[in-house]
Amino acid sequence: MSRPIGLVKPGATLSDRFLLVEEIGRGGMSTVYRAEDLKNGRQPVVVKIPLPMFASGVGAWSIFQQEAEIGGQLDHPAVLKFIPLAAGERRGFIVTEHVPGETLADRLLRGPPLRESEALRIAAQVCAAVEHVHGRGFVHYDLKPGNVMLCPDGTVRLIDFGMAHVALTDRFRLGGPSPAIGSSAYVAPEQIRRKRGRKSVDVYSLGAILYEMLTGRHPFPGDDPFVIASARTLGDPTAPRAIDPGISRQAEEITLRALRRDPAARYPSAAALRKDLEQVDQVTVSGLSESLEPVTRTRRALRLARYVTLVGVLPIAVQVALFFLLWRHLAVRR
Repeated sequence: MSRPIGLVKPGATLSDRFLLVEEIGRGGMSTVYRAEDLKNGRQPVVVKIPLPMFASGVGAWSIFQQEAEIGGQLDHPAVLKFIPLAAGERRGFIVTEHVPGETLADRLLRGPPLRESEALRIAAQVCAAVEHVHGRGFVHYDLKPGNVMLCPDGTVRLIDFGMAHVALTDRFRLGGPSPAIGSSAYVAPEQIRRKRGRKSVDVYSLGAILYEMLTGRHPFPGDDPFVIASARTLGDPTAPRAIDPGISRQAEEITLRALRRDPAARYPSAAALRKDLEQVDQVTVSGLSESLEPVTRTRRALRLARYVTLVGVLPIAVQVALFFLLWRHLAVRR
């Protein structure tokens, strides 16, 4: 992909092919347009262009390129289709299919919570999409209702691969972009600790999405995204049936297993999670809801004390000890 194209407006034609019709969204790093493919019967498409302020940055541009490269390797009915461009058409933008419908986030905002059967059906389709992404060697890393399109025909599309990256199954890879703080309701505990790479983070996010579809609330509700993010490293969410007793014990079991703080205790894969979602009547209830550890003030205080000790007290203690040893060493030489 070549360098960014800069600022454009509706009415512009990119590469003599894509006519920008209207702006339909603007994210943290890009602007999204509804467009028409003039070389394909004016087929409706979506064009994503990085914002000028990010287009000039090497890091942001690299992320944009990575999304295009990863998206081009995906091919699944439940995954947004990226439109391949000829070499001469690559002008610093991404083109995808235009998907009618609304995002799952929009549906949840309207309320009330989804019927259990509908929530399980949607979750199973998203699992199938994630299973395909994982099978191609990638992690989505930003699963949330805003990145799931609900189509009029009942199907879904997994969208937005801006945070996706190559999966590392043997070890965590540190660094790289962090999930948007607005996604704090869906990130896994290991993401908060800046550990990335394993597919387990997507399994956790799937559990958080399912939790919200069933209960109408986030696993860790609140207004402060930093408090929300840290809470999931300290304890477990409220059991879904404590919020709505009408939720089946099997659906609760599936949700809580996907939301385990320990990645090894979650479903080992999106495929395993999908299997239970599609055969909910056969799920064994193990009693996870009875062993949850709520986030308490005591846990928060202990975490804060541990942090202060590691960041403040321990370095000072080490410096004092080194000073004492140096003083003893000089005293002995005298």
